[in-house]
Amino acid sequence: MRNWLKKREFVMLMMLVVISLGISLITPAFLTPSNLLSIVMNNIILAIMAMGMTLVVVTSGIDVSVGSQLGFAAIFVGLVALLPTANIFIVLAVGLVCGVLLGIFNGILIAGAEIPAIVVTVGTMNVFRGSLLLYTNGKWVTSLPAWYTSMYNSSVLGVPIPIIIFAVVVAVTYYLIQYTRLGRSVYALGGNPVAASRVGINTDKVLLFVFAYMGALTGIASILYGAQLATIDPNAGTSFELTVISAVVIGGASALGGSGSLLGTCIGVLILGVLQNGMILMRVEPYWQDVVMGLILIIAVSVDVLNNRKKEAQKKTIDVAKAIKGGVSA
Repeated sequence: MRNWLKKREFVMLMMLVVISLGISLITPAFLTPSNLLSIVMNNIILAIMAMGMTLVVVTSGIDVSVGSQLGFAAIFVGLVALLPTANIFIVLAVGLVCGVLLGIFNGILIAGAEIPAIVVTVGTMNVFRGSLLLYTNGKWVTSLPAWYTSMYNSSVLGVPIPIIIFAVVVAVTYYLIQYTRLGRSVYALGGNPVAASRVGINTDKVLLFVFAYMGALTGIASILYGAQLATIDPNAGTSFELTVISAVVIGGASALGGSGSLLGTCIGVLILGVLQNGMILMRVEPYWQDVVMGLILIIAVSVDVLNNRKKEAQKKTIDVAKAIKGGVSA
């Protein structure tokens, strides 16, 4: 219990509780069951993508192309859903394949060509978006079939399908990072790339995996995106990458790599969702919402950097003390 109280996840959970109570005092409608369910449902897409972004950030990487990937995959999912022979399984396959291919494209450039992730993904963000606008000529995908759009609002044993999909994504991601060598290598790479390489970890393979997995989850999110809105805009997902990265960093993933947890990311998603919902209920102007979100991200990164500096200082102090002790003994 003492160790849990010291963890950043506990601090963020307490922050979420305090924020929620503060908003509920201003607007009682916040704590109603329908509104709380609305917060969860409106942030499922963000949460699914944030699971993949957690792995990317843990490797000390970043993917700012996920918004464009979401729009790209969503458009093709929508076009396939309009085909007479389409069904949910075909749509799911198209979303996954499209997302994985886009993610692999990023991974090959980052791991194979050894180009920094920020440079690659800024470039592919524009390539994906530009290609999509060129292909669609700016036209929306509309008149999506009911069997597809109803998926977002349907339930199984009283549990909404999007929540079930999210639970499966969390379970698979947790299994990968906890019980597979490849998943554990993600943290090893983020903690110390040189040491990871020396112990035999194929760092290129790990990087390719995390970006492909990020693409796969973006593909799944794109399916829910189209089902939720029933129409798909070629500009779908614009600036969405900033929200995904913010949720991961706010949830405790180190911007310098090596640390981060799925639980922390879930809490980060909820913090953003609660703040956004609360500000809407309090009728805060949209531009002030952007200011608040930006400030929270800056604070989260600043806290992370300060904590890392503190740890490095403590490590140096311990090393000096050991060296002095060793010299005295000699």
